[in-house]
Amino acid sequence: MEHDVAIVGAGAAGLMVARVLAQAGKKVVVLEARDRIGGRIYPLSEADFGYEAAGGAEFIHGEAPVSKALAKEVGLTLYHPQEWWSVRDGEPMPIERLSAHDPLLESKLRALTEDISVAEFLRQNFPQEQHAALWDFVTRWTEGYDAADTEKASTFGLREEMLNEGSWLQMNIKEGYGPLIKFLKTEAEKHGAEFILNKIVTAIDYTGDKVKVSTSDGLIYQTTQVILTVPLPILPEIQFAPAIPTQLAAAAKIGYGGVIKLILKFKDKWWTGVREQVFEKMFFMLSSEPVPTWWTQYPQERPILTGWLPGPEALEMSKKSDEDILALALESLSKIFTIGVDELKEQLTNYKILNWPKDPYARGVYSYATPWSAEAIAELQKPIANKVYLAGEAIYEGSEVGTVEAALTSGQRVAKLILSGMVL
Repeated sequence: MEHDVAIVGAGAAGLMVARVLAQAGKKVVVLEARDRIGGRIYPLSEADFGYEAAGGAEFIHGEAPVSKALAKEVGLTLYHPQEWWSVRDGEPMPIERLSAHDPLLESKLRALTEDISVAEFLRQNFPQEQHAALWDFVTRWTEGYDAADTEKASTFGLREEMLNEGSWLQMNIKEGYGPLIKFLKTEAEKHGAEFILNKIVTAIDYTGDKVKVSTSDGLIYQTTQVILTVPLPILPEIQFAPAIPTQLAAAAKIGYGGVIKLILKFKDKWWTGVREQVFEKMFFMLSSEPVPTWWTQYPQERPILTGWLPGPEALEMSKKSDEDILALALESLSKIFTIGVDELKEQLTNYKILNWPKDPYARGVYSYATPWSAEAIAELQKPIANKVYLAGEAIYEGSEVGTVEAALTSGQRVAKLILSGMVL
């Protein structure tokens, strides 16, 4: 089976590459291990929640020019979220500023000249016994927003997020990401691209003139070039000939976080009338509970709450059953909104636990910057023998790290590199 290009993975990066190369006349085959496209974009069945709930990626982050241009092309409806609330200090308080709130923290972040881990930054500048609240704030930010480990996460990355208000620009997609990924696939297929699902790539041999891509069912696809768009933890599971120790070592230097996402459907929007507060327009609720972050679908009138359990805690909880994770979620909601667990159980009509660290084709949710990321990304962006290319949200140099924008942009970059015929 011969093609010009084989793309491994039908997530955002793979779909973007497929569209661009197919439109340019390349004979493209996309090999996807799952029984669906999208990867870590995972639109759930409309039958489950009344709409295509987002089991994976949900928002557009930052300026995101590629995502927004594509959303416009597809005809998606984008809007800004409404009210952010916090109950971390007991009583619910609206959040007006999402950047660093401590002048000393801002000062130390701005003065940093060499990147170090967030944990090391805290140790060097803020003795924990004197700055317990600040440690808690920074740790929750790093683990919550980046799904990161503070011992590995980049302080330069933290500074960009906290001090650049633009990094917190966030938009909802009324229709979800489902139409976008379907659009990319349809556009690629219009120009001859072939998508084959349930194809697990096990080996890539690029020793000869052609690249041989082997799959678990014993088939071999011969191509001129292959583009790998799989999540970083999956790379070591593929056998390469010749081996790629330099690239695997580089990939290990980039952070990769875990998240358990929970989608809970209730009989009605009970949270709008609790704690003597008006949460009608609430979008995000931040807390100190085991499942700390929740959001609504406002302004869509959906009785849905989405929970977010990120970082090291997610990796630990990923070993638990869905029932145990749901129980932890309901206990968290009970404390946040001062409503009984039994009442929540009575209200609950459906739920879905997205245990991304346990997912065999993801092993987590998205990458995050470390002090060693820039060097690692530069290495991974280099074609291997001008035959093997890597793309994906982790292999991206901009400010929207770990996002769909990063994946789309990376895919676009690789496609342009191949079409340019540039030999590196």
